Amino acid sequence: MFAMLFRFWSAIFAAIYGSEGLNVPLMFMPTKLVTAMLRRYGATIGTRVRFRAPLVIHNGATGTTAYYQNLSVGNDCYFGRELFLDLQDRIEIEDHVTISHRVMILTHTDAGTSPLKDTVIATTQSPVVIRRGAYVGANVTILEGVEIGEGAVIGAGAVVTHSVAAGTVAVGVPARPMRTTQAFERTKLHGVK
Repeated sequence: MFAMLFRFWSAIFAAIYGSEGLNVPLMFMPTKLVTAMLRRYGATIGTRVRFRAPLVIHNGATGTTAYYQNLSVGNDCYFGRELFLDLQDRIEIEDHVTISHRVMILTHTDAGTSPLKDTVIATTQSPVVIRRGAYVGANVTILEGVEIGEGAVIGAGAVVTHSVAAGTVAVGVPARPMRTTQAFERTKLHGVK
């Protein structure tokens, strides 16, 4: 009954406001219903994936009801509260990834109506890829075009402006590599379940 209520509520907001309207139910939706709603509106999501509300999704696709078609998530992933996903371009997250609370994943830059637009600040977009087994700490911002390698660890509060190699621990603003993880060196994450 509860799930039907959220489905109805989501359909009404989507019909009126499109993808931005779906952010209203995503603010309050129980964890067990979020994944189903994302799939319903075009996301590709594996099994045993948990998204904690609130979740905000920006720049869903237009001209279709597959608003979240630019989101692809593998199996056994966890997403903490207050996640912000910019789907102007593709976000691909592989298996066994943990993304902590208050993370922002941005796939584009657009200065909007600023006079700096396209003269000082270029309008660009590029996908973000987070490889298998990576961990992204709380309050991290990941910018467009970044690939976070297999088994990489991104420390809390980091701003990731460049790709991070597999098995690397990166911290700071901007994020810089500090070391490789011992677990990655021992196992290379191959065959880890």
